Amino acid sequence: MNNQMNSRRSYFAIQPDLPGQASITLHYQDEKGEIYLGPHVRLSGLAGMAHIESKELAEQFAEACAPRLQKRYGKETRLNVVEWSATSNNKLDLRIKNDSEIIKKRLATRNLAPNKPVQD
Repeated sequence: MNNQMNSRRSYFAIQPDLPGQASITLHYQDEKGEIYLGPHVRLSGLAGMAHIESKELAEQFAEACAPRLQKRYGKETRLNVVEWSATSNNKLDLRIKNDSEIIKKRLATRNLAPNKPVQD
């Protein structure tokens, strides 16, 4: 049996703690406690959450995004870094790599506006 098939991969995500309710489009996820920050600085459900390669990068991204989200959702908004673990596969590895690259570019350029694309 191939050990690669059973290996686990850890990655990190950012889960906001909002003082009020999220927008109506995220009402269902908000009720279930499944709102996360995406790589494009938008709140989303599980499908859109950023898969981040390291805790350090997740903490940097959370710190950089906090003022913007506090302005939007209230000063009591907190961003919590949470660890995930899943069976490693090519799709997951590619998602972690791509999301982490987007986040690194956003941090390097200080481009945290959701409506502005990331430039190389």
